[in-house]
Amino acid sequence: MRENKNRKKSEKEKKNKKLELLKNKKLLLIILFVFALITGVTTVIIVKNIKQAEAERIESEKRAEEQRLEEERLAEEARKKEEEEKAQVEAEAEAEAQAEKQTKTETPTTKTASGGNCTVNFGTLMLINPNFTVSTSWIANRKTQLISVSKTYGISEAKSSNGDNLMDSEAAKHLNEMVKAYESYNSGHTMQTRSCFRQVGTNCGRLCAKTGTSDHHTGLTCDLIDSTYGTELNTDHYSNHKEWQWLKANSYKYGFIDRFPEAWAGSSMSEPINVDANGSTGLFETWHYRYVGVTAATEIATGKYNGGKYDSLEHYLKSIKKVSDLKNGKC
Repeated sequence: MRENKNRKKSEKEKKNKKLELLKNKKLLLIILFVFALITGVTTVIIVKNIKQAEAERIESEKRAEEQRLEEERLAEEARKKEEEEKAQVEAEAEAEAQAEKQTKTETPTTKTASGGNCTVNFGTLMLINPNFTVSTSWIANRKTQLISVSKTYGISEAKSSNGDNLMDSEAAKHLNEMVKAYESYNSGHTMQTRSCFRQVGTNCGRLCAKTGTSDHHTGLTCDLIDSTYGTELNTDHYSNHKEWQWLKANSYKYGFIDRFPEAWAGSSMSEPINVDANGSTGLFETWHYRYVGVTAATEIATGKYNGGKYDSLEHYLKSIKKVSDLKNGKC
């Protein structure tokens, strides 16, 4: 009896041990599962972070490379621009030296001094273009008659390589009035010159005039710009330049005209310059303003001799019988 009882007790203990072992195995499996789950999730997060970090590194390197290339491009453009400006200054200095040398050697006759231009005694209505030319000695003498716009009225020159912004005193006075009116209209903005009197011409294509043929020799002209709207003189940018639009509409009130309106260009700007017998100017520039006096400017701007449409200086002078042959430079 006792042996039977001990045997049952032993079997029960073995059964309990098996149950305990089974519970432990299940617990271990649960622990292993949870561990695997945590490890898997952690691995996914780590892999995702690694990929994200790698993508960010690649993007950062890409941006850095793009920035480096852009900086190199800008530096190269600045270098080329500096070289071009330096070359232009040197060329103008050389040409000016030659002009002064020629001035000393030329015979001081009226024809030689003016280059045969019959309009140089027209005052503010003088005409200088490829058909009405002036000599280097006339240009050099004209320079001595001008004043500094920047020193007299504080209107600065936007491009330092152009030198001082020289101008006829009467024209400069009216320019100052016009600039003040614009700056009052467009508060916070500043209008600058971008080249006024030029003693020598330039050879840069259709928009440039050779020495002796440029309206800038008159001392009555300035290129004007409000650099807030951009620093490039480009007719394609007219719609962005509020100052050029204002000047077109108001400059005549101060004696200035749009010297080279598009309607009088004579041909597309890609073609050779064409100053014809009817009054075409051969040029189209939205920034080039010329002083002719309030009366003439009003008649030109309102098209008194051009059917109510903006006139050219050439056509106007022919209409009032100041010149008889625009093509051959005769008064």
